[in-house]
Amino acid sequence: MQAPAFKDKKRGISAKNQGAHDPDYENITLAFRNQDHAKGGHSRPTSQVPAQGRPPSDSTQVPRWLYRAILSLYILLALAFVVCIILSAFIMMKNAEMSKQLLGFKTELWNVSNSMQACEERQKGVWKSVQGNITTVRSKVEKLEMQLADIRNINIKVQKILELLQTKPQSPPQ
Repeated sequence: MQAPAFKDKKRGISAKNQGAHDPDYENITLAFRNQDHAKGGHSRPTSQVPAQGRPPSDSTQVPRWLYRAILSLYILLALAFVVCIILSAFIMMKNAEMSKQLLGFKTELWNVSNSMQACEERQKGVWKSVQGNITTVRSKVEKLEMQLADIRNINIKVQKILELLQTKPQSPPQ
């Protein structure tokens, strides 16, 4: 970028005159209040259009409806803020209420859990006694079965003895 500018300076072509022969170049200059101080004391170019003066002070005033619109926007903003505060307070109240309910549910659940554990312990005790009773009954049944087998053996022996006695002639008792 520095090389073309340096070549232009060597040729003697200034930036002001460069756009004079170029059809795509548009000469745009800005108007300053103190243009003499801004350009180092040079005079204004004559081809420049003079800047328009300020319009009268009455037209620079902001319309009254704009103040009202801004004021109404501020009021709406304040109302929205108040509504947000009220909703936040309502949410906090509901949160506290729900927290109390949850604590109540927690205590009820704790009570039910304790009751269930007590029932389980009782059932375990009852179950152990039932199992002990079942074991006792089984052993008694086994004893009865053994006694029944013994009674059958005795019955069979008695039957054999009776048969032997019936087959032998009866002899007088002595």
